[in-house]
Amino acid sequence: MFKKFSMRVLSILLVTMLVLGLSISCKKAKDDTGSSTSSKTNKAKNPEDYKATLTSWGWDDTYWKTMTKAFNKKYPNIKFEYTPMANGESLQKYQTALASGAALPDIAWAIIDSRGKLFELNMWEALNKAPYNFDKSKVFDYLDPILVNSKGDVCGIEQSICPAGMAYRRDLAKEYLGTDDPEKIAELLPDWDTFIAKGKEIKEKSDGKVFMIPSISDIQQIIRDQDATKWFDGDTVQVTKALKRTIDLLAKFRDAGIVDKLDAWSPAWYASYGQGKHIFAGCATWTSQFVIQPNDKDGKDKGHWGLTNIPEGNISWGGTTLGIAKTCKNKDAAWEFVKFATMSKEGADVLKSIGMFTTVKSMYDDKEFASFKDPWFGGQDTGKYFLEKIVPKIKLKPMSKDNNVIHDALNLVTTSLNNDKKMTASDALDKLKSEIKSKLPNMKIK
Repeated sequence: MFKKFSMRVLSILLVTMLVLGLSISCKKAKDDTGSSTSSKTNKAKNPEDYKATLTSWGWDDTYWKTMTKAFNKKYPNIKFEYTPMANGESLQKYQTALASGAALPDIAWAIIDSRGKLFELNMWEALNKAPYNFDKSKVFDYLDPILVNSKGDVCGIEQSICPAGMAYRRDLAKEYLGTDDPEKIAELLPDWDTFIAKGKEIKEKSDGKVFMIPSISDIQQIIRDQDATKWFDGDTVQVTKALKRTIDLLAKFRDAGIVDKLDAWSPAWYASYGQGKHIFAGCATWTSQFVIQPNDKDGKDKGHWGLTNIPEGNISWGGTTLGIAKTCKNKDAAWEFVKFATMSKEGADVLKSIGMFTTVKSMYDDKEFASFKDPWFGGQDTGKYFLEKIVPKIKLKPMSKDNNVIHDALNLVTTSLNNDKKMTASDALDKLKSEIKSKLPNMKIK
């Protein structure tokens, strides 16, 4: 009897201990989930439940005001503090803040020119990892090399695609090329040698009054970015392999005298878009809004411009990513904004309203979504042309933290080559190697 009773008590005790053990384990599991539990809670939030003030530094007031206004219609309790800055200042400002311990912006922007070095700074949330889990396959494949740092982590998502083709003045194209049809112009000028030869004809026919393009710097950037060859291979800079053709062509353009001597981004360069002296100009999705429209006042009514492919291949020109700083105290709210601005249908509609286009491939399943008819382009559907004709011909090289060194050295050599008629392409290539070596003394220059 006692034995039976003991066994019964022992069974009850074992069951009790098992229940207590399970209870403790469940509590521990619940506590150990940390951000995952928080993430699940956040996913269940309604937009109005998010309450935060987010800071950001940027250089496109129109984009920021338009996007945050639309966002606040859905998320009324997230406020923004925006500090304007020039895009060229971003690297120094981030570096200074990190070195001094000053506050970084919650939502951080990264311009393409310095992005290779920016993304190596220890300040970015890895958006491809939990709790964000951004999937790169959702955006255009060609963007892959410029969204990640050297570890393969996504540090930011592109605000919009920035494909670039060639804009052309319709009136000048009709007069000197015999057509203003974009497909026929692309067929007439399939490569740079043909482009240069045609430029010589036009120079003679116009008594030197009409140029093919405003600045040799424009040509340099286009040709430089058409080639997807890596600039850096381990401890070697592939100058000859990656940039010799650029230098050779620049010398040909200079000697042909078909490029005006304007400094890119100078007041005279901007003004040239309204003067009707240059047939072609590089044209990204943002060019009409920021360059053509403010400087060609008659262009809207007269439809001065057309859009076509660049000889030998199109490029991605410009671009800005949105990322989240590690120091951000309201990362869940910041992620809601980044998702809205870069991945949502609402954000895509906002971009389109200001002539920009989302990077998300699925948005274009609706063929009409890409449609955008710019009055400065004479009713041409430039939106569809960018997506259907220009994007497929873009290839991008991987980023490096020292890309800006190549940019600066190439700009310097381009100016020297253009100003010194006696400088040969071979001289210019040697000078380029020397300039890069002086900035990167520990690298092999090949």
